[in-house]
Amino acid sequence: MSEKKIINALSYFSIVFAPFIFPFIVWLLTANNKDVHETAKHAFLLHLIPVILSILTLMLVGIMGLATKQTQATAIMFVILIVLVALVDLSMFVYNLYLGIKILLSDENDADQIS
Repeated sequence: MSEKKIINALSYFSIVFAPFIFPFIVWLLTANNKDVHETAKHAFLLHLIPVILSILTLMLVGIMGLATKQTQATAIMFVILIVLVALVDLSMFVYNLYLGIKILLSDENDADQIS
């Protein structure tokens, strides 16, 4: 198994142990290796989606709570948004694991084409 395949797979698997930190570091350090650089960039962006979505949800609920002063409406909106964000977060987690496994199971010739 090549070093490139392992680093590419770890960029996606890092959602378990170092979300968006590991792919960002790999992305910064591998400017001379296009395949690894692009895969790390893709993994970094995929890892940022749940973080940004969660922050935006909390901001939206907070603003709504302050603006409307309607506790029940804010609570209902909060529960609905949290469920949606949890579904997106879970799907992104599974998708990252899928991409990492796909890289590890691919042939050496196909490894350069997967991103």
